[in-house]
Amino acid sequence: MEDFLCSENYSKISTYSRENSRNIEHQNEAANEKSFLIAKIIAELFIAKCEEGKSNIESKMHLLDPFTSRKIPKISIKDFLDRLLKYGKTFNEIAIIIFIYIDKICNKHKINLNYYNIHKLILAAFIVAIKFHEDENYSMSYYAKLGGISTKEAIKLEYEFTSLIDFKLFVEQKEYDKYYNYFHSLDENEDDIYDDEDFNIVNVN
Repeated sequence: MEDFLCSENYSKISTYSRENSRNIEHQNEAANEKSFLIAKIIAELFIAKCEEGKSNIESKMHLLDPFTSRKIPKISIKDFLDRLLKYGKTFNEIAIIIFIYIDKICNKHKINLNYYNIHKLILAAFIVAIKFHEDENYSMSYYAKLGGISTKEAIKLEYEFTSLIDFKLFVEQKEYDKYYNYFHSLDENEDDIYDDEDFNIVNVN
């Protein structure tokens, strides 16, 4: 069966999300715009790594079987991340933690990010981050629908992701600030996103 994330039916999720988000109180417009600016930078960093990983996909994909789609999802990385943040009623903090989590497992397991696995990695990181760091969150079925997969698969991805990160979900303030400051430095010089060869994803040391 074709991955729902890759199928034409993905567009149907928008209706579900709108209907279940009508009563959500979003932060003010300025905070919203700032959040999605950071999301844009994060998405561009992921895209840069996926481009680098194009030539080495087959040799690394076996490490990430649960996260690898049979086809490249139709929704872009930026739109997918924006969607999770918007309908998950969350903003800068979770976006940055998503990146921190993925950066950690890439460093630990030498994972090759590519266009086949990045969406499910982002989704898993999002679910783990929001459940650990937010006091209020939605059901797993809701997050699964946001990501375009079944609830059963979402539960599996959550477990596999927390295993990869050794269940170390707490992010120290000092570590968070390093990433936060780095993203803001990239906002001032976007070329750095593609030019820094010393980083796995980013260098925050």
